[in-house]
Amino acid sequence: MEYIRPNHLYSRILDNIPWKSADPSVKGDPRKSVKWIDGLRGIASVLVILTHLARGWDYNLFSPRDDFDLPPRFLQWPVFRIPWQGRLGVTIFAFLTGYVCALKPLKQRRNGDLLGAFTSVGKSAFRRPPRLIFPATIALIISWVMAQCGAFVAANRSDCWWCRYAAVDLMPTLWEEFIRLFKTFLEVWTTGYMAYDDHQWALLPLLNASMLIYVLICAVMFVKFRFRLVIYLGLYLYFHQNPAKTTETFQMQAVYGMFLSDLSYENGFKEFVERHRWGRKIVAITLLCTGLFVCSYPGEHPEWSTWSSYMEKASHYIFPPEVNVGRRYSALGVDLIIFAIYISPSTKEFLSSRLFLWFGKQSFAVYLVHGTLLRTVLCWMLYGITGQPWEGAPVDEKGNPLYGDDGKPLEPHWIPIRAPWVVAISIPCWVVLVYFCAYLWTGYVDPFCARMTQKLEKWVFEEDEKAPDSLPLTSIPMATV
Repeated sequence: MEYIRPNHLYSRILDNIPWKSADPSVKGDPRKSVKWIDGLRGIASVLVILTHLARGWDYNLFSPRDDFDLPPRFLQWPVFRIPWQGRLGVTIFAFLTGYVCALKPLKQRRNGDLLGAFTSVGKSAFRRPPRLIFPATIALIISWVMAQCGAFVAANRSDCWWCRYAAVDLMPTLWEEFIRLFKTFLEVWTTGYMAYDDHQWALLPLLNASMLIYVLICAVMFVKFRFRLVIYLGLYLYFHQNPAKTTETFQMQAVYGMFLSDLSYENGFKEFVERHRWGRKIVAITLLCTGLFVCSYPGEHPEWSTWSSYMEKASHYIFPPEVNVGRRYSALGVDLIIFAIYISPSTKEFLSSRLFLWFGKQSFAVYLVHGTLLRTVLCWMLYGITGQPWEGAPVDEKGNPLYGDDGKPLEPHWIPIRAPWVVAISIPCWVVLVYFCAYLWTGYVDPFCARMTQKLEKWVFEEDEKAPDSLPLTSIPMATV
């Protein structure tokens, strides 16, 4: 007789704790799915938070040492510096965009369902903008309302230069603020600039990357797999030699994601990897170690350490001139690390644990809310809510600013950060708050945005017509193709 577990409160809690491993015997076994992608997304969201904390209150972590004649700190060593110096989180998001957007259409194409593949591309390309724009706009409005209530005052008066840079200054009148709110909404999706939360700068490039993948899917729909690989390689190398800003972060990663998504359906490759177990492990470990070292390239002052100085010199031969070398190395390192994960079933299973899946589920919400919470709640914890006592920039008797010996206006007396024990308590509490807010966002705001997108889709889409299974290719309307 089958045992039925009682539905007690404690049993429901145990079944839903995020760090409990998923049961491999049930449907949706992580080892037989792509759940590791969600786990990787969760790691990316954590990296985004850590790098912004370091940028605000320990910017020296972006350098290989505090000064050229000082020994490096532990967190400035290669590999150990990766979580703090940034660049990896958004790069991983771009890879995941390419991987996920291509997954379903490529599967349908391999099953011979060409009409279904084109339909998936068409519907996904339509849904993608509102699924990004709706939640981002809600986050913008929340940040705007908080700004009108003076929530950014403490950040604007703090001794954290990055908080002052990223915290918005209010316009003289509320009407001007309404005008700037509308302009900011347009700028987010035209130039990527966001006055109230500059972390939304990556949303426009991510949207463009997804559209690149949809166009590429249509372009290679009738191409054989081996020639699709040639196209992926050609596009990857094309974007590699392109010195345009953030090309390595978005376009290269999106194409790389589509390549691995396509490769995941290739039985010959999977059988080859399974046959060479030890060879796979050696390659995976080598790629992982190399990728971690490459990602360690410092964003500031690489000449201060021997290892980063050699990497800086090598970059002149690897990358095109006048590019952001730090972003280039990060993109290359992330690609090596991801391929090491890709060929390692045990690592995929580890990333598919319930803890990583929980973090991955909250990742987009974390990206949207953490910036505003950092410059409001965290700054309140570290500097006080009122931003008082406050002394503005020194002025003379006539109210004109005073200048220093360097010819620059004297800065105000910024509010100093509180005691170290306050910082040690505040930052973990703030991180918990961020994920709690992200949990609520995922539970309420995301479903609302999904319903809005669905209603928009029903409103503008034509009624689906059932086509015969034997529909010839020549009968597909050109508008669909």
